[in-house]
Amino acid sequence: MKGIVFCLLNEMVEEQFGLEAWDDLLDAVGTDGVYVATETYDDAELLALVAAAEKATGIAAADLVRQFGAYMIPHFAKNYATFFENQTSLKAFLLSVDQVIHVEVRKLYPDAGLPTFDYEDEQDNELTMIYKSPRKLCALAEGLIAGSAAHFGEQYELRHDICMHKGDDHCALHMTLTS
Repeated sequence: MKGIVFCLLNEMVEEQFGLEAWDDLLDAVGTDGVYVATETYDDAELLALVAAAEKATGIAAADLVRQFGAYMIPHFAKNYATFFENQTSLKAFLLSVDQVIHVEVRKLYPDAGLPTFDYEDEQDNELTMIYKSPRKLCALAEGLIAGSAAHFGEQYELRHDICMHKGDDHCALHMTLTS
């Protein structure tokens, strides 16, 4: 996992729970918490931090990961504005994730372990994103969608009936745009 993810997690935990909470998580996991945005870190360390945060807060890990995904979008919109500026809607932006954004990320960071997305573009107000990743961080994808919807000022309903956590080989994130 790229260090930017750890840096943003650090920022979110400090903002929402305080510096002491972040230090407690690092102690619980047994890491120094020194992360460089462009470096790559073991996925297990991120998952351990999430598990420690779940234990400390009583908030389910999937809910914390969803919140984190939504938290990431304003940072990305600010620091990678070019990916957001030319998009006219949530749907257009989401359709650009795999074919534009992830392509550019892979150019900069060939070792980035990004998920893949396929799309079922059913109707103007519907989109299904087919998520595949050995990390099974579909809750993060849900949060990123929520943050993107907030960024574009759009509302949607999400169905996530097909899920790797239920034994499926992929997740199907079906959105119906309601605004």
